[in-house]
Amino acid sequence: MWRKAAGAALLALAVGYFYHTNPELPEQVLQYLSLPHPSTQGDPTFEQVISTAWETLITAPASQWGRVAVGVNACVDVVVSGIGLLQALAVDPGLGRDHEVLHSKEDLKEAFIHYMERGSAAERFFTDKEVFQRIARAAAEYPGAQATICWRKCCSHWTETCHIPSADGSAMWACWA
Repeated sequence: MWRKAAGAALLALAVGYFYHTNPELPEQVLQYLSLPHPSTQGDPTFEQVISTAWETLITAPASQWGRVAVGVNACVDVVVSGIGLLQALAVDPGLGRDHEVLHSKEDLKEAFIHYMERGSAAERFFTDKEVFQRIARAAAEYPGAQATICWRKCCSHWTETCHIPSADGSAMWACWA
């Protein structure tokens, strides 16, 4: 308790000494504290300009949505009916279940059912290369598969195409602008 009282007394003496030697000190301290922050002086940074523009342009919609889904994918190899492909793979109907990674035809079926029940889509990594190639082959050979049509449509939007032979002897295509 005595330490606190002694500390307060020393602080009061120090403030009194500084005030006695410089009577304008309180005004100078207030002026210093009221100066703008150093980072706000000068030209705004690139990030500040972008942030200000976004705050101006982006507004909340008048009506609120319950759910929004956005999807972008420019790698379309074959378009087939999902149900038809599962039938061609001789996969029996069942229950839907989400899988972060696909290991088999059963996982593919369960993920397909899971997302189609919700009216959405997903992309998943397939771990078994041989099973994946069998599924891809079945999709390409499925009646009504639209690989060529989709490829031409896709490439009509880009200026150059390139045929790239892959390590296993098959071929893949790439487009770029």
